[in-house]
Amino acid sequence: MKRLTPILIAALAAAFACSKDSTAPDPDVIDGPEMAAVRTSLDSALKNDANYQVLRQIAFLFLDRASHVTDATGESRIAGIQLDIDATHADTQYVVKLTGYLAWRGYSPTTHTVDSVTFVIGSGLVPPISDSLRRSFSPDTAGQGIGFIIHEGTDSTVTAWSARVGVLNATSASYGSGQTLPGGTFTVYRGTMVGNYDISLARGVADTTSLNSAAASFSTGVRAVKVRITGVIP
Repeated sequence: MKRLTPILIAALAAAFACSKDSTAPDPDVIDGPEMAAVRTSLDSALKNDANYQVLRQIAFLFLDRASHVTDATGESRIAGIQLDIDATHADTQYVVKLTGYLAWRGYSPTTHTVDSVTFVIGSGLVPPISDSLRRSFSPDTAGQGIGFIIHEGTDSTVTAWSARVGVLNATSASYGSGQTLPGGTFTVYRGTMVGNYDISLARGVADTTSLNSAAASFSTGVRAVKVRITGVIP
């Protein structure tokens, strides 16, 4: 995958100022301070991960809803994320196709922390997608993905684990017509994705003897956002 240049990232991020989703009150809307806490955990743990940085500076700008999913371990917030870039900037063609999930639980409005965050991302865009999670991956290679589990203490201390064995599945996705932003290169779609993820073995990033795991399945779908970027970006 060609790395997006700082100039391109700035051009993409600027479009967020023009995107306002004005729908009726929605129980899945993410509270601003809660999303800030999630992003603080991710930023701390994944500051050196190039794939996360692309999603952080583009797709996460439009991520404003997450489903409430309850299982035997309690309630999580989960959202699907898709990024579809086929655009040209400064005579360079950028093609990026990514699908993933962001999940978290245990948000504290008192400490502004989240107990745990799970982030899985894989290659491909059109379901069905089944990507094996591994220590590292290239979005240019089909069938590969990567995953992280992040724990944040109430004192904001962050501990991270990276997937060594696991899978990301997206069985279907459904979106509305989308909102094309001024300039015509950005279209933001909101809808649902059906699938699951299973990080069956994750090792500590700083201490590889530390083990963790995480899994979730959502056969009825979770809220999702897809950002499509096409054409020529000045």
